[in-house]
Parts: sequence; structure tokens; C-alpha cells
Amino acid sequence: MRRILTGSGITVMCACAVIPVCAEPSPGRLPDPDCAVVVPASPADVPAPDDVPESLAVAHRFATGAGVRVAVIDTGVTPHPRLPPVIPGGDLVVVGERREDEPPLPDGAVDDCDGHGTIVAGILAAHPSPDDGVVGVAPGVELISIRQTSSRRAAKTVGAGGSLASLTDAINLALDGGARVINISLVSCLPPGTADRVDTHDFDAALARAEEHGTVIVAAAGNKDERCPAGSTVLPAHRPTVVSVSSLDTARTIAEYSIDGPGPLLSAPGRVPLALSPDGVGFTVGLAESSGPREFEGTSFSAPVISGTAALLMELHPADSAAGIRARLVGAVDPATGAVDPAEAVTHLPADYRGIPHPVTVTAPVEPPDGVRARTGVTVTILLCAVGLMLTIRYTARFRLRRTGRHAGQ
Repeated sequence: MRRILTGSGITVMCACAVIPVCAEPSPGRLPDPDCAVVVPASPADVPAPDDVPESLAVAHRFATGAGVRVAVIDTGVTPHPRLPPVIPGGDLVVVGERREDEPPLPDGAVDDCDGHGTIVAGILAAHPSPDDGVVGVAPGVELISIRQTSSRRAAKTVGAGGSLASLTDAINLALDGGARVINISLVSCLPPGTADRVDTHDFDAALARAEEHGTVIVAAAGNKDERCPAGSTVLPAHRPTVVSVSSLDTARTIAEYSIDGPGPLLSAPGRVPLALSPDGVGFTVGLAESSGPREFEGTSFSAPVISGTAALLMELHPADSAAGIRARLVGAVDPATGAVDPAEAVTHLPADYRGIPHPVTVTAPVEPPDGVRARTGVTVTILLCAVGLMLTIRYTARFRLRRTGRHAGQ
């Protein structure tokens, strides 16, 4: 899915700070004509239990992201049996009016009517199952959902949300909720020539606050289209403390739709053949549209691979700063494509490891007691005397033998 938000959207009408509570997995969302329709997966689409990606199988021997809290700033995350309990972290969408006979809506943070945030969360944190080979990059994390935009729930007179101001509020909500990793798969795109005219003071302050908290922010690099042409400034991806993630089209090529960023190149697959369904049960292979099924593809779905990998590294290196985790990610990438492999990342030894001072303890030799030293001296003296006596006897015998030989010759 290639969903890009403009940077000149509405201002935030309200920001709801929600006390973190866990939403129980839903048995399935009731049909809602306002929401996106997904294409259910067939049994043939679901990998067998022994088809878990090798990279994840290896990585999970070292870490699963346990104890690391990750915030997904997106269109909401529908609770799903294969996800960790979803913690509602806030809803920044002004919901449109509903008729009195319509059922009440769930908390906005756990209402993914757009079919986007749940896909992202599944890539990042799906739990394994003995029945199939589906698993997220970091299935042990704690998951916070913050709804920052929705093209289907928002009031038409207000818009979808997704302004730079609401993104700023969402980052602060995530930090208030204790997030150590923040995944942002929705971006604010400033076309060429417009970035200098946008006030980013509050936004940059939120990024600085994340850095102080040791929180890593991972964001989609953005997808080129008429609203976000090449050369655009993409926020937050183009900020120096943010990990920008491009999409891989193949194992060796970056997708043409990925917008180039000023920082280090990091990438992950952008095409998702199978995802957790935003209906709350089962799997999906795409969105049903009038033109036919549309698969999930874009930098939105590359970002959670890197967010999950950052969570694995945080579990292994809890004392690292945000800059330290970023350095570990960058140090382990494929130099040609920037591809991040979770197994490579968690087992990678930094290139400067040999240059890092390591304390070495040298134990001084222990002086022997005086009695031992005296006995040792006596023993050595006796041995030397014995050797000297043997040499004297041998020399004397050879001298006599020579004299005997001379007399015999005479």
C-alpha cells in the first residue's frame, strides 16, 4: 500500500491521552461498510509450520524483543489473536458523525478501518503458531497503537488528520507511554521548495525528546507519486536521528518508488504476500478494490522490519543509546542495498571491536615463602656440586688414561 500524507494537513482538533490498558483480541470485527474490504487468504497462501524464514528462526534464538515497548503510529491496530495485547496509546483522528442506529465504534487506537496499521503491526510483532510459518520480526514486544490518521473514519469536513502537528503529538504520546521504538509508516511529504516554509520547531523538539529518552524512531522513506515527487523532503524520515527505510524490490535492487534520503541507506522487502487481517481474525493477501485485489506494497511495510530488528537489538543491548542502536543497524547492512537481515544484525560484531579497549587483568607472580626459598637454594647448590664432582672425576680419568698411553708408547 502506498499511502502518503501531505505535510500541510489540518491542525490537531484534539489529542486524547489514554491510560495504557490492553485490548483483548477480537473474535472478528463486525462488517462495516465504511471500512476497507480485505481479500481473505486461502490455505494455499499460508506457509507451512516448517517454512518460518530462516533469518527470523536464527534471530529468535538470541532475542524476541521481550520487554521492549514499541509504538505503531498509524491508522490504528485491530486486536488479533496473533498479536500481543494492543495498548491503546491515543487517537488523534476527529471522527465523523454517525447515525444513532449505528453501533458505537471501538477505541480509535484499536480500530483499523483503513487496513494499514494492523498489517504493519503484524510484520513487526506477529506471534508464532504451531499451525503455520507466520511470525513477526519481534514477537516478544509490548505493542502500543496510536491512531494518527484515517481516510475512512475522519470527519469529511476536517480531513484524514495526518498533519505534521498531529504527528508531533503522536510521537509525544508514544514517549509518554514508554515506547523505546516508534514505527511511523505514514509520512508528511513536503514537495521541493516548500520545506523552508514549514514551521517544524515543535516536531524537531519531539524528535529531540525521543533521543533523550533513548527511543529509536523508524520511518518509511516515502513512495514517489504526484503528491510526493522525487526530491521531496519526507518527515520524519529525512531527520538525522530517524532511521529511514527504503523498500527492496528484489534481493538486489531498491524499489523505484522509494524516495531517496540524506542518511544511510537501510532497506527491507516492501511487498507483503500475507498479512494479519484488520478484521481481527485470519490472514489477508490484499485489499479488495473495484479494479481488483491490491497487494500490500510500499515503504510503509518495509519500516516495521527495521523497527522489529531495533527491538531485538534493544533486548540484547539494553544500555545502548538510540544512537548506539542506530549504529548497530547501519553496521550490519548489506553495503550494496542497505538490506537489514535480523539474524545478521543480532549476531554482527562491530567493525571497530578490536579497537575498543578491553580490561585485561595480569596476576603478579607470588613470592614463595622463605622456607621454600631456602630449601630451593640448598637443592640447587647440591645439584651444582654433584655436577661439578662428576665433571672432575671424568676429567681426572681421561687425564690418567692419556698418561698411561704415553708410557706404553715409550
